[in-house]
Amino acid sequence: MKRIVLATLILIGFVIAWRMLSIIDIKVIGQPRSTGLLVTEVEKPFFSSLQRNTGLPIRLDFKSLEDVGIKDSHQLPMMKDELFDLVSLRLIQNTLNETTLNGLDIIGLNLKSEQIRLLANNYAPIIDKRLQEKYHVKILGLWSFGPQELFCSKPLYKLSDIKGMKIRVQNGPMAQFFESLGAISAIIPFEDTPSALKSHLVDCASSSAASAASAGWLEYVHSYVPIAFSSGINIYVITLSKWNLFDQKQQEIILKAFDKHIDNMWRYSQHLYAEQQNCMLGKDSCTAKKYQISKLEISKEDVALIRLQMKTVSLKNWFEECNKEYPQCKNEWLNLAGRIAGIE
Repeated sequence: MKRIVLATLILIGFVIAWRMLSIIDIKVIGQPRSTGLLVTEVEKPFFSSLQRNTGLPIRLDFKSLEDVGIKDSHQLPMMKDELFDLVSLRLIQNTLNETTLNGLDIIGLNLKSEQIRLLANNYAPIIDKRLQEKYHVKILGLWSFGPQELFCSKPLYKLSDIKGMKIRVQNGPMAQFFESLGAISAIIPFEDTPSALKSHLVDCASSSAASAASAGWLEYVHSYVPIAFSSGINIYVITLSKWNLFDQKQQEIILKAFDKHIDNMWRYSQHLYAEQQNCMLGKDSCTAKKYQISKLEISKEDVALIRLQMKTVSLKNWFEECNKEYPQCKNEWLNLAGRIAGIE
């Protein structure tokens, strides 16, 4: 009997030890908390409950971008070095690392949310292939912060008023676009933008309405331009070395969980956009802080100008740059995304 009990205890010990060794640790980097409720109310809770909801043998160490002290523009190279396992990739900030990323969010395209999501999903396989080859990471899903509009500390009465104004932008392609409209661009990190607006280092800045409100931009804003100069697309990516530790069934469970999460992110993004517009305009339906910000009325001529600059500046420059590194870039984008964007 003693031998049986001892053998049973040893077997139990082996089982416990095996289970502990089989747990897959995943270092997760999320978006900055300063970007708002989409991150704190949807993204962080998703990762906090992922193990419980999937039942997978995983242990997640989730940190917001501020907590790790790295530049968001360095995310892809650091994932290639396997310093992190799963990242909420800030797309605009990483376009210097991978030029095809620009194809998900052409500056000035100004599409509705449903069109942007369809375009992004159609073009995602190209991005996924490139990221796997160059950085050894796989896409788990794409989502949007919402329309990246323009918020200005000075009064605006027509779009052409931005000529000569200093505008905070997120990257080179956006800088080129606003410069083509006569503005002066400045690439400034998101977290430094409130002080830049307050000190008049810049006159305007581009972001989503919800993120602008969360980060305190609206305290210094007089007017805003309700044009989606870009769409704030972001991507979840996981290193292939970590992904390949899961068997096929486990991978399917992870993808299913992310599909549901991605739906929630798109849905909540649209909700936040509608809510924040009400608050910026001081409407009674606002349930948060109210402002009295002037909304620029966009003319047909303004829309036509944005469309023209998108084709002759954003798209043209990106096609030229991308084709140098990836010769089939232009043709693939036109075949997969051109029809959705209304460009043949």
